[in-house]
Amino acid sequence: MNMDIISMHTFLIYFKLQGMAFKSMLQFRADFLVGLLGVVTQNVVNLLAIGVILGRFYDLAGWTIWEIVFLYSLWVTGSSVYNLLFVHLYELDEYLAQGSFDTFLIRPISPFLLLVTGEVNVGGVADVIFGLAGLSMAMANLKVQFDVVQWMYLGIMLVSAALIQLGITLALSSVAFWTTRSNALLQAAGQLQWNMTQQYPLEMFGRGFRALVTCVIPFAFLNYYPARWLLGKTAPGDPWYILSFLSPLVAMVLLGFAGVVWQKGIRRYSSTGS
Repeated sequence: MNMDIISMHTFLIYFKLQGMAFKSMLQFRADFLVGLLGVVTQNVVNLLAIGVILGRFYDLAGWTIWEIVFLYSLWVTGSSVYNLLFVHLYELDEYLAQGSFDTFLIRPISPFLLLVTGEVNVGGVADVIFGLAGLSMAMANLKVQFDVVQWMYLGIMLVSAALIQLGITLALSSVAFWTTRSNALLQAAGQLQWNMTQQYPLEMFGRGFRALVTCVIPFAFLNYYPARWLLGKTAPGDPWYILSFLSPLVAMVLLGFAGVVWQKGIRRYSSTGS
């Protein structure tokens, strides 16, 4: 990814801008609390729906109810970082369609920073709370106790999950530099993630779907593959064992690819004089 996006100076400016946006959001405390409640309620409803299914079956493709709670909560926690800090990327096509993206290009700050710091998403705060609570409950009911290595990997995996989502969203959003609109692509990817890979183990799906979310749009690295190792559902003899440790690599590759697409899009947009 281009150093304009990932330099240390850029990070410092980014967190200052996000801090200002967060303070602005807290001025409307009632809206903030209602937003938190709404996101928590949505996550509870999703888990209840899974519980209804598992009420008729002991497990889903070998995954018990608390293992699926762990799988879902792992996704929520990783996604919460992305939702809190980068979800405003979804608005890129609106800025391009309205011509207001030009204002980002004439300011002495990275257009990427100005775009992602447009606002702080309250849903990300709620997801952090819900995700950590869900992980704690699942681990307690599964009687899982992590060692130091597992705790370290959990932290690395959660950061990787956020960066994977950033890479996918940035790449898909940047398509708007050529097509003006990218929201349909983002919604399709979102449905693939929200309705399937976030809450169901891949054993439930066919090989084609597994290949799609592993090799093409790698949502499986957000929670499924790391969860298999953390829950002891894979071992060195498993031919797919290595996939449980590839989330950081997938994140780096996606960010590099997304950075190239973003920079090409920026150059194309600037050269059109739009």
